[in-house]
Amino acid sequence: MVLLLFIPALVLANMVWVDGVTCTAAPRDGGRLVATPRIEANVRVEGEGPPLVLIHGFAASLGWWDQIAPDLAKDHTVVRLDLIGHGGSAAPAAGYTIEDQAQVVASVLDSLKLDRVTVIGHSMGGEVATALAEANPARIARLILIDSPAEADTDFTILTELYLTRGIGELLSQFQSDRAIRDGLAQGFAPGFPVPQRFVDDLRQLTYTAFRAAHDASVAYRSATPTYERLAVLDPVPPLLAIAGAEDAIVPVATAKLFAQVPGARVEVIEGVGHTPMVEAPEKTLALIRGFLP
Repeated sequence: MVLLLFIPALVLANMVWVDGVTCTAAPRDGGRLVATPRIEANVRVEGEGPPLVLIHGFAASLGWWDQIAPDLAKDHTVVRLDLIGHGGSAAPAAGYTIEDQAQVVASVLDSLKLDRVTVIGHSMGGEVATALAEANPARIARLILIDSPAEADTDFTILTELYLTRGIGELLSQFQSDRAIRDGLAQGFAPGFPVPQRFVDDLRQLTYTAFRAAHDASVAYRSATPTYERLAVLDPVPPLLAIAGAEDAIVPVATAKLFAQVPGARVEVIEGVGHTPMVEAPEKTLALIRGFLP
């Protein structure tokens, strides 16, 4: 009987402890800290020319753009940043809504004195880009979404769903191994693609609160109004390119094609890649991006 009472108490205590973990900001991956009203954000700026903003996805970091950012920086000012709770940016106990994330991006752009920009968002980063456009449509010159959900539904593995469950997730967070993390990340790529160790490290450094809160905020944002519907009613509607991997196991291609309903939008599918084309097929991804830029 005592044991039966002890186990729930232990689980509850672990939840309180894990959920209370926060992290301060620290520059990494060539970035520097930029103060915003919400957090200190890790920001990396490269190149000169028309400004391009690269916004990474859920459980990632600005390093996920490494294979395309140098090429884009040849003739653009490329701004990369870590979202709230990710990479080198601060991980607070709360404040992970998509609108919160977009406000951080806007504050970074203000600090850099960049007004009208082209924004490229991957996965959840596409939702942040959309929220940025909702707040100030005139600021967005062009918008490129890479495997970003058009509506609420996405698919995750059973292990990931368990990790996102209160109580169970906090407990599992105490037993993460590189192999388990890599297995979880594998869904973000086509079958057989080798998940880089640095991506494993990015996910490992996330606090559990940042992981679950960012995910829940992403679902809440597109559940309230599908992303493609949000974009369709902007005034003005920015030129939009939606790129999808044909083997995306998280955001089905059929869902991605909903972006075609946005006036003037283009949808391009890259064969043989999964949820992360800029990592799996950087040359093809760059070709589509450059073909869309003025």
